[in-house]
Amino acid sequence: MRVSVYVLDRHIHLSKLDCDKLFGKWYVFGKEKKFTQPWEFFAKEKLKIQWPKWEIDNIDIILPFRKNTQVEIFESDNEILGINAKFCSSWKLENAEAITIIWPKWSIYLPHAVIIEQPHIHMSVAQSEDFWFRNNQIVKVKTPWENEQIIENVKIRVNDKFEFDFHINGEMGKKYWLKTHDRVEIIKKSCE
Repeated sequence: MRVSVYVLDRHIHLSKLDCDKLFGKWYVFGKEKKFTQPWEFFAKEKLKIQWPKWEIDNIDIILPFRKNTQVEIFESDNEILGINAKFCSSWKLENAEAITIIWPKWSIYLPHAVIIEQPHIHMSVAQSEDFWFRNNQIVKVKTPWENEQIIENVKIRVNDKFEFDFHINGEMGKKYWLKTHDRVEIIKKSCE
């Protein structure tokens, strides 16, 4: 079974509370482009992150708001920022790293916000039932090249709102020679 790839740059999912602190209560974001999931979009505005060693500018914002603010970076950014963010799933922020998010007028400090997003596949409930997958199942994916490579620890995410796609960050995309709209093959682990 093959799935289309979407390669993501560093980005931030904001909570409404943190958005109000940074931009003001009635701020209206510009829409830059749609995201792969139908209800999400990239804002025109960009943010800066800082902690404690250095800073990274031009960070994308993906809306709408989430319950908690989540900052997704590349593994190599740990050394740049002087932190130790780890691979984990969205919303799992208990062990996430601290960061300061900066907008020209204001900044906010978050003690648990920075992660490296685990590669994952979105699919609808119907697709999961048709192809015998379950939510949070761990699979592998195989790249389409002649010297194919295997990407381990890819999480399946199932929700009736989801469009079928495979998300991987830009740093991993380069490592595996993948770009947006490539297609990779899903491989179930042999014990399942």
